[in-house]
Amino acid sequence: MSSAADEKSSFNGDAAVDAVDSSPAPIFEIDPAVERRVVRKLDCTVLIAFGLVFGLNYLDKIGLSYAAIFGMRTDLNFTGQDYSWCASVFYFGQFAAEYPCIWLLHKLPIRMFVAISIIVWAAVVACQAATQNFTHMMVVRFFLGFTEAAVSPAFVLMTSFFYRKKEQPTRMAVFISFNALAQIVGALLLYGCGSIKGGAIEGWRISFLICAALTVVVGVIFLVFVPESPGKSWILTAEERVVAVQRVAQERASGAHSEIDMRQVKQTLLDVRFYLIFLWAVMVCITSVVTFGSIVISGFGFDSFKTLLIGLPGPGLQLVTIWIGAIAIYFFPNHRGWIQLALLLVPLTGVVMMRALPYSAKWALTGGYWLATCNSSLYVVNLSLIASNTKGHTRKTMFSVVYFIGYCVGCIAGPQLFLAYEKPLYRTAMNTIIGMYAVYFVSMLAYREICRRENNRRDRLAANGCAEAVARPAEKEDNKSDIDDLAFRYIL
Repeated sequence: MSSAADEKSSFNGDAAVDAVDSSPAPIFEIDPAVERRVVRKLDCTVLIAFGLVFGLNYLDKIGLSYAAIFGMRTDLNFTGQDYSWCASVFYFGQFAAEYPCIWLLHKLPIRMFVAISIIVWAAVVACQAATQNFTHMMVVRFFLGFTEAAVSPAFVLMTSFFYRKKEQPTRMAVFISFNALAQIVGALLLYGCGSIKGGAIEGWRISFLICAALTVVVGVIFLVFVPESPGKSWILTAEERVVAVQRVAQERASGAHSEIDMRQVKQTLLDVRFYLIFLWAVMVCITSVVTFGSIVISGFGFDSFKTLLIGLPGPGLQLVTIWIGAIAIYFFPNHRGWIQLALLLVPLTGVVMMRALPYSAKWALTGGYWLATCNSSLYVVNLSLIASNTKGHTRKTMFSVVYFIGYCVGCIAGPQLFLAYEKPLYRTAMNTIIGMYAVYFVSMLAYREICRRENNRRDRLAANGCAEAVARPAEKEDNKSDIDDLAFRYIL
């Protein structure tokens, strides 16, 4: 493996970066007006493309939930836990793909890799419309998870390439908000398709075909509008590319490097925070009730169409909590841990309501369900901490991928908590979810304390004369890890 110093970064590779490197000034002076133009252009291209892909990625995952209440379970002869396994097997496929993703995200151009993945997963989405039984759907859902696996880890990496640390939470809030919008669009799409009577194929099958077509279109948009790196953005001028590169590099960020750094691999495997990140993902996903949302609501006695409409306030509340979290982080940038713990109280309250209230209190239970869906805000803070608190391409890739491995584990286990014979209240699931939130609370406190102590240690080194430990802007991009770069400080 080549050393970090010999590697070629994705921040480099064009005249814009060469101009920066030849500058006699130790710290490149950034014109605020030019930087505002850069951010605006990135938001209008990269951020919108991210949001569209993220939304469709989520819609394709939860489409099964909507199809379930419009006859899919009957048409495919589902019994017992068949639906739970079709929901879980998606994440077996994603889990299987995460390990190859570590290598591919180093070796292939990230933009091209993601764009091809989008087109391939669109084809798999269409295949869901052709399934005739439980086995067919299990196979298709496995490969759907496999083909979608690269998107989320890639977006964590790419967000850190294009945006400053203070900008990352709000940008992640934007594209994760598309998850909530996808639930609304999915509900309305199924409402329309479910109204089709006497057609050549069932409405739920038509919905999968529509989703596949939309995914192809968005894949093309992603390929056209998202550049490989800030220094290669076709929408920026030469001056703007210089600023796009330097504004991120000065925050001691690292770009994409083609070689796997074995020193960073070892450092990461020995870092307790690596395993806490995994635990966060497991807890966030195992506590999600969205996959079973339509089934839970229909179990309260509502018909299929009312179930879709009654479920819509849930995504609306998700949007509200996502943006409450993002705005709080903007005003209190170094308190992400405490903000995350406050956001946790919203879905926890909902789950407690679903656990404690009797079946006769149907509208109160429905309100509890709406609150219980609001854990997407935790997802925003999780991803922003990975993007902001890890440095070194190999290390950041490992943190991103292990998070989504944990995501898979949680999403595999979560549906199995919803035992068919316990519907519609699913007491076992609710009891377990309450316990998982308690574990999440403790793991977040542990992560924050580790980062706080390390920041204090580096501050003491700087105070005692260690020049390398003085917190300061970087002169240029490098591939040091956050462990080796003593001038790096962790966001709390």
